[in-house]
Amino acid sequence: MKRDCLPVNNRGLTLVEVLVATAILAAVLVPMLGMFTTAARGYTRGGQETVVLNLARERMETCLAAGYNGLAGLPGAGETWQAYPGRPGYEYQIITTDYEPFLQVKEVVVRVRPAHGTAGEVELATLVARWP
Repeated sequence: MKRDCLPVNNRGLTLVEVLVATAILAAVLVPMLGMFTTAARGYTRGGQETVVLNLARERMETCLAAGYNGLAGLPGAGETWQAYPGRPGYEYQIITTDYEPFLQVKEVVVRVRPAHGTAGEVELATLVARWP
């Protein structure tokens, strides 16, 4: 019978080969784990920013629906931060100022932020005019 031309090594892996393979694997995996944690942090922050932006849009639509004369009577209108109704952990602020008193135009600024700090705060602004 004819044997294969390649020499057969039945000894298995040496300890040095196992240690080198482990070191190479660790050198590759450690930076990749850092990428995964950074991506997860960015995903969470992006989701929170989306929620804050949508809440600000909701408050702005409430202001626009109130119209020129109803702006002063809106809950949360003023300089103080209010707890967002139905959304614990978020607060909002509505600031109205006279933009052009002669033309009866007001500027409306809506700010929404997470309650634990100013990071992630969103500010939307628009003008509201009085219609006859």
